[in-house]
Amino acid sequence: MAAEKLERILKLLAELLNASGPLTADELRTKIGMYPENLVAFRKQFSRDKAALKEMGVPLDVISVGSSAKSAEAYFLDNKRYYLPDLDLTDAELSQLNYASNSIHLIGELTEEEALRKLGGYSKQSVDLSASASIGDVDTFNRLFEALSQRKRASFSYASKQRLIEPYLLQFKGEHWYLTGREIETDSVKSFRTDRISDLSIDDTFDAYSLPDAFSGADFSYFSYGDDDEVEAKVLIDKSHVQWVESNLDVPIELNENGDGIAIFVVKNYESFISRVLLLLDHAEILEPDFLRQKLIERLKRLQDSSEGSNA
Repeated sequence: MAAEKLERILKLLAELLNASGPLTADELRTKIGMYPENLVAFRKQFSRDKAALKEMGVPLDVISVGSSAKSAEAYFLDNKRYYLPDLDLTDAELSQLNYASNSIHLIGELTEEEALRKLGGYSKQSVDLSASASIGDVDTFNRLFEALSQRKRASFSYASKQRLIEPYLLQFKGEHWYLTGREIETDSVKSFRTDRISDLSIDDTFDAYSLPDAFSGADFSYFSYGDDDEVEAKVLIDKSHVQWVESNLDVPIELNENGDGIAIFVVKNYESFISRVLLLLDHAEILEPDFLRQKLIERLKRLQDSSEGSNA
């Protein structure tokens, strides 16, 4: 399977798995950003990708949305039908699964097609190895997988802070792999990019914890994970930018009478959030909380002072 096609199908699968409801083809096209502009070419390629997912055993449902007069097809993937239940594997079986996972083009010694053959799949297409996922140190990724499969606690340095984590999930999004788990110190579920993890240490105790009945994976809006106290930020979005914010920031927007929108963001990284709002220039205004409004004003003042200083 060509690397570009593999990446596109992985992104399509990730969007469907992370979606809170059905998504239309146009919505998926916008979110993934790898389909051709030409409508006919897009439909052909999207149809082939859907067929590839079904061949992989992905339980993709097609749902009619909208009014009867203007109905459209939307696509939905039920996580409960996709993810495997607890297989109750033995230590030997877990070891074999770990070996198989480490063989899938993470160390550059196997092509995607060879890996698919080892796992029971098959592809006659030519292979392009020009693209690969960012996982950071391969040994770190492999040891995290071992910790997850054997329910071992992991300790590592992340963002200049030492963390003790009970690993829940490893998942791929865009160009990166993420580890999600419970941080012991804060007793909260957090997500971490694997390529930013360093000084990893795995505890020797097997089955040191149990997975919760329900938990969510990484929130991939980068301002939504960090070490700041979680707050809800209310932002006024100009009607000219409402569709862009909905598509690119994956946040629901409530429209007012003149077409402008109110968006609610969950923010755990204040500086990253301010940077995102600044990209919208005067098309967005932070309504609350007030301290984030003040942080935005302070950032603008620093930018102004810097500009005036460079022009002096």
